[in-house]
Amino acid sequence: MSELSKADFVRFETIHPKELGQADIEKWRSHQRAGTFSPYLTPDWAQLIGAARADARVVIVNDGEGYFGAQRLSRFSAMGLGAPISDYQGLVGRERLEIAPARLCRALNVGRIDLTHVPTGATPFKAAGAEGSWIAETQSSSELYEAALRTRRAEFVRQTDKKARKLERERGQVEFRAQSSERADFQTLVSWKNTQLQRTGQPEIWAAPWVRQTLDRCFAAREPSFGGALFTLSVDGAMAAGAFCLRSGSVLHFWIVAHDSAFDAYSPGVQLARRIIGWAADHGVTEVDFGPGDYQYKRQLSTTQRMLEWGVVAGASFSGAVRRGAHGLRSQIEKAPQPKLAALPGKAMRRLDLMRALGA
Repeated sequence: MSELSKADFVRFETIHPKELGQADIEKWRSHQRAGTFSPYLTPDWAQLIGAARADARVVIVNDGEGYFGAQRLSRFSAMGLGAPISDYQGLVGRERLEIAPARLCRALNVGRIDLTHVPTGATPFKAAGAEGSWIAETQSSSELYEAALRTRRAEFVRQTDKKARKLERERGQVEFRAQSSERADFQTLVSWKNTQLQRTGQPEIWAAPWVRQTLDRCFAAREPSFGGALFTLSVDGAMAAGAFCLRSGSVLHFWIVAHDSAFDAYSPGVQLARRIIGWAADHGVTEVDFGPGDYQYKRQLSTTQRMLEWGVVAGASFSGAVRRGAHGLRSQIEKAPQPKLAALPGKAMRRLDLMRALGA
């Protein structure tokens, strides 16, 4: 029997995440233990998004050999579960599970599925492009990680340490707090982030009602399999920087990071991130994932990257052909020698996708 015919015999069941039973949750987690523990690929994340969105769906493949989360925007298209706030999307299942893209679309009753952050090989589709998610492997202790960082990034460490001493000398005592339960600090962090987006003319993602509901539920979650983790850096009793992360097993994933602009000169967000990695190394976390986005501090603090692909899952549908055409045009323009021109299609597609996803 050929691989294509095997894919044709795969069985699909599509449910809302609230319908997930304990047996499926356990099967899902067993697949994670063999692959990535990203919080965004857990059944917990699926249920959180399901609590906030009526269009959330989980496709169960072959009675539990695989699980695929999506949100069905219309009969034309679906997106990855939790888009645009999920840094990982895709199929969680046994290795080399064969799925025909057209049949996955039919299981969701859509013409295509738009995906933006799929771990390489996790979903059967032809990628239109890829970018890396920056990862700090903690090496089992803060001392080992710091020693390696000083060897690898000596000048970065020197500059960061210099700013840390200057901050304490000029502004007061610095306090790092891990896994804080202070809701007021959490509210401040989200407010900082929305102000930052507003100032730069971007949509206020974190203010959308379903997104805010998801954030609040994540903040309240404290289970070992999935939970939110707030970290803060305070100066003389006042919060200077904050980071809200998601934790799943031994993985800590940065999600929202912001700081008080009054402390810009001291790079408090970078100092906070470095301290979080040290804390993680001493508390059973083996991987700190900074997510996609090519920021300098991520490159400096990380030890490796995991490639995440973007593209479209579709069969012979009109909406799939339209999306493939858009990807093809984008690819051609991105080859242009003018950087600003080359970046325009990607920016336009990302903004459109963001508005589509936030419209729920």
